[in-house]
Order: sequence, then structure tokens, then C-alpha cells
Amino acid sequence: MTIRITEDETEDGGYALIELGRPLRTPLLSFRRQDVEPRHLGAEGWQPEVAWLAPLSVTERDGGAVARFGPNVVGRIEELVPIEIVAQDGTSFGIVSWPFITPAPTGGGILAAPPTLKPDPITVEVADPGPLSIGEPTQPEPGPEPEPTPPREPRTPPDGLSVAQPRRRIWPMIALPLVVLAAIGGAYATRDELSTWLGPRVPETAAPPAITAAPAPEAPRLSAADLRQRHARLIEERAAPAAFVALGETALASRQGAAAFRAFEEADPAASADAAWQLGRFYDPGTTDGPYRDAARPDTARAAYYYALWRSRSPRHTDALRGLCEAHAGRDDRLRAFCRP
Repeated sequence: MTIRITEDETEDGGYALIELGRPLRTPLLSFRRQDVEPRHLGAEGWQPEVAWLAPLSVTERDGGAVARFGPNVVGRIEELVPIEIVAQDGTSFGIVSWPFITPAPTGGGILAAPPTLKPDPITVEVADPGPLSIGEPTQPEPGPEPEPTPPREPRTPPDGLSVAQPRRRIWPMIALPLVVLAAIGGAYATRDELSTWLGPRVPETAAPPAITAAPAPEAPRLSAADLRQRHARLIEERAAPAAFVALGETALASRQGAAAFRAFEEADPAASADAAWQLGRFYDPGTTDGPYRDAARPDTARAAYYYALWRSRSPRHTDALRGLCEAHAGRDDRLRAFCRP
């Protein structure tokens, strides 16, 4: 059984569970990186000489030891660094590519930038208006009463006609129907003349009203705790990579970048093109979407690593890798290794 490193979900970050696959006969372990010097991890960081570190706890699972380490180890090892784990008795448990582990809330790590400081609260002083006296409401002093207005005399129209009964005129009532009939006759005559020149009129068919589909309801967002529970359940069920990819997409839709990263990594990017694509986007400087940028800082070499896993097998991976190489190969020495054909 190979080494398996997973995040300790009981913590907010910075803790890892290392399944060694075999019993641990000595309580101390050594972490040795294979890509750069100094290669030995000590209590104060990386150092030239070998150092032996004690796990926080050691439990047994399926006949093998599970060692739990905290931020003093997890916070100093970056993702994808090849690490050899060796026991103090000389037993080597093998070399593992260190996975992504959410850093401790107070640690640096490779994830999001440090939190911004909140401004000090502003104190606003309010003047004291003094005690209020409650008494009887004051009545306004009575003023002089207005003089009554004399009633107006009704006006009598001339010729002895009443205002309510105006004089009737008969000729407009006779002329109005005649004008309407003349207008109707002229309209029919004009229509007949136009029909002679233009041919028979084709009735217009009214276009059916456009049907606008109602927008689909937005899926409810899941919390980080809900996503962790689903992640743990999939691991217990030994789910297929496609299930972890689906969980990662759900986490992205819920704006939970760290949970999405863990799900895509669990899907094994070497076996899943979708997982490799998503992990590459987390480190691609051209990705600006919030969940990606909240979870990982841009790193062209790491983005190229995931794109290169499916180079020449997936057009989108090949195009993304080519774009990184054209834009950044001259400024990033680590990227050149992935840009070679």
C-alpha cells in the first residue's frame, strides 16, 4: 500500500493524516524533499541535516499506522513537492507527491493572501439634550374671528334663459351624420381604386407572440461543513473519480474554492481530464473567478503541471499550456521544463 495523505477534517486547516500502510515501530519520522536543498524538514524549517519529528498522535487503520501532524509540518511543505517519509529505524515508507492541505487559519501556506485588517471603530459623541419636562400642552391664544362672507347673488343670464338649460341648436345634429356618411363613402372608393392598381389584398397573419422561457431557479449553495461531510462520505464509499469531480463543481457553484480544490485533487488529475483542467485553472494567472482566487495564488509552473498531464490528449489542455508558455516562459524558469515539446 502506498502512502496516503488526507486533510484532517476535524480542524479548520493545517492538520494532515498520513496513512503509512504499514505498522510504525518507532515514534519518530523524517520528511525529506527530493527536488531541492536543504532537503530535511526540522522543527524550525528546512535544514541540511536530518531531523526526526514526532506526530501528534498515531492510530491504526487496516493494519497500518496513521500519523497525525499539525501546522509545524503541513504549513512548511508546498503542494506537489516530492517527499520521502522515513522512520527512525531506517524504514522508508516511499516517496509521495504532497497533496493540497488547507493551511491553518493563522498560517501563511500557499493559499489565499492574509486577511485584511478591520479598521478601528469610530466613536461618535452625541450631545446630551438634557432632561425633558413633561407638562400640560400649551394652547394657542385665540385670535380675532374672521368676518363672515356675504352670500353671492345668483347671476341671471340674458334673454331670461336658465344657466342649467342652455339654448339648443338643431343644425349640428343634422350635419354630423351627413359628414360621417360622406367620409365612409370616400374611404370605400379609395380602397376600390387601390385594389385596381395593386391587385387583391392579402390578409396579414399576425405573428405569434414570442415565448420567453422562465429562468431556471438557482441551485441552493452548500456550506463548507456540508461539503466536507459529502467529501468524507465519498471517501468512505470509495467513490469513482467522476463523483469527486461532480462534488468539486458543486463546491464551485457554492463559492467554496478550498472544498472544490480538495474534491478535484481526490479525483486524481492523472486519471481525470476534468480534474486536471480544474486544478490547472486554480493556478492559472488568467483565471479571475472568485472561488479560484480565494483558494490558491497564481502559479504558472503548477498550472502548467496540470495542463501537461493531458497534453496532446485534450485540445483545451494543450491550448492552455501553449498560452502559458507564450506568455510566461521567458520569466519563469520552472515553466520552461513543461514547455518543451
